[in-house]
Amino acid sequence: MHRWFLLLTLLLVLPTTAFAQEGKGIDSPPPQMAKAPKANPQPIVMEGVIQSAFAGKQHVVYVLPPDYETSGRTYPAVLSFAGLGESVRGNKAGAWGWVEKYGVVPAMAALHRGDDLRSEDFQGLVTGQELEGYNKVLRENPYQGVILVCPYPPNVLKGAVHRPDYERYLFEELLPYTQKHLRVPKTPEGWGVDGISLGGLLSTYIGFKYPEYFGAIGSQQGSVGSRAVLLDRLRKDKIDILRTRKLNVATSDKDGFKGSITQFSARLARAGLEHRFTVLKGRHNKRFVKGPGSMELLLFHDRALNNNGAMPPEQR
Repeated sequence: MHRWFLLLTLLLVLPTTAFAQEGKGIDSPPPQMAKAPKANPQPIVMEGVIQSAFAGKQHVVYVLPPDYETSGRTYPAVLSFAGLGESVRGNKAGAWGWVEKYGVVPAMAALHRGDDLRSEDFQGLVTGQELEGYNKVLRENPYQGVILVCPYPPNVLKGAVHRPDYERYLFEELLPYTQKHLRVPKTPEGWGVDGISLGGLLSTYIGFKYPEYFGAIGSQQGSVGSRAVLLDRLRKDKIDILRTRKLNVATSDKDGFKGSITQFSARLARAGLEHRFTVLKGRHNKRFVKGPGSMELLLFHDRALNNNGAMPPEQR
């Protein structure tokens, strides 16, 4: 009887302590300043190289608000995964995707600019009514900012999505390494996860499997249809905690994944999971992520993790 009680106790405790220990990667050298695309005001870009005990040498790129060095503030952090095109280019290129290929630096600068957003901030992929919706909520509650944490995104479209060593790297090394070197929260309420395309599938998988580590979970044009059964199972397993998280699902009117993403949103709604579902403008390409995609990611997590007012109206 005593033995069975002990076993039951262990089973109850393990899920919440699986990533309690820190891997040796936390002792890797601190991130260094790196060259950033020019923008005004200028966001800060840093790069770290983590010698992971679980996943080998891993690059991570950080995008910090322009006022990070002077504000003294702690900023929410968003684990941000790039897409398939960057994944297949290798570890370093994959980590640099959001900065080098996706235009997130000028997008962040536009939100920190302090005046109205313009059509060019969305690569022209916005109507006048939609633009006014963004500017209205920003006038009411100006953008406060988040830090993007951009690791290499493994190609989970090839083979199993479940990558135990990579997942241990994220939670036992990357998160504590980031908390050690940057002013980011040490509690889940200050962390989000998001991504584009393949990265949107990855952010949904990681967010649904480990919602206890995040206050907000988002995806942009995510290839969620390719792993619908797995994501539905994870949703059912973690439904109670997911109901306490802020969720965002974004696609676009000419996205090839729009149908499967719409179905995914419908399944979330039937399960009683409140979430934002919006259909932005654009195709499934770099122009989209440089414009509406980056804006949606940055603004959603600012609102969700800073408790900073409303998002613009959902689009259909």
